[in-house]
Amino acid sequence: MMRRRLAPALLLSIAVAHPVSARVSAQAADVATPSVRELLQTARGQMQRGDRSGALESLGRARVLAPNSEEVLSAFAQVALAARMLAPAIATLDALTRMCSTVSQYHYLLGVALMEGGDMPAAIESLQEADRLEPERSLTLMALGLAENNRKQYADAKRALVHALDLEPENIDALAALAEAEAGLDELAPAEDHARRALRRAVAHPTANLVMGIVLMKRERYAEAREALDKAIAANPDSPAAHYQLSLAYARLGDEANAKRHVQLYQQKLREAEERMKTLRAATSSEGLR
Repeated sequence: MMRRRLAPALLLSIAVAHPVSARVSAQAADVATPSVRELLQTARGQMQRGDRSGALESLGRARVLAPNSEEVLSAFAQVALAARMLAPAIATLDALTRMCSTVSQYHYLLGVALMEGGDMPAAIESLQEADRLEPERSLTLMALGLAENNRKQYADAKRALVHALDLEPENIDALAALAEAEAGLDELAPAEDHARRALRRAVAHPTANLVMGIVLMKRERYAEAREALDKAIAANPDSPAAHYQLSLAYARLGDEANAKRHVQLYQQKLREAEERMKTLRAATSSEGLR
């Protein structure tokens, strides 16, 4: 399976930029403790100054004092996401989805974090729950489509991405992802059209260039495919799919040395992705036992 580390930094950055407001709940008494309140305030100031490690330390201390506070856990999870500390973020968001099972944003954030870590089946499950709890949200639908593309669930991905674009027609990432789903379904004409539309607005877009490479390969325009795939790899060097497709292009062009090199890079990227996921699962399990 050609897995990609696609969990878009875009989705993470948007998620972190729009923090979840924790509800007033039975845990509010914990946050009323002066030291917890002060630690939360300190963490906010540290984040404003760009001191993520300091904010995590302050929030970690707040968790010791108020381990079941939704406000503390939510703040900790979002700061951990901003710092790309996926294991503590995932463990904390998993706890929040259990504590506050009807809050769609926690399921969405968990899904995005799982995508970043490469666990697409778990990400899809979490994102589907977010969509069930809060339908008609373009970011959730886009993330779901991206994850389903990664699992080659192209028909499901297409449905989610068409809906996302209905809600947010100017979203370039959703447009490129829709092109990928269409290419996976052998709908080459719409795939090319959507990929070219994305490239007119973002010439280096990795997914749109990958799709153009795939479409051009199927049309036996191998030199043009190679050019598009080179651009895809320049924008996202960790993409196994782009290396795999480029190896095919070089093979068709009779360049066996480069074909072999990109097959090896494809295999290397797959191994690295699998290792990252194993490491993350072990770390997440360890975090959950704390």
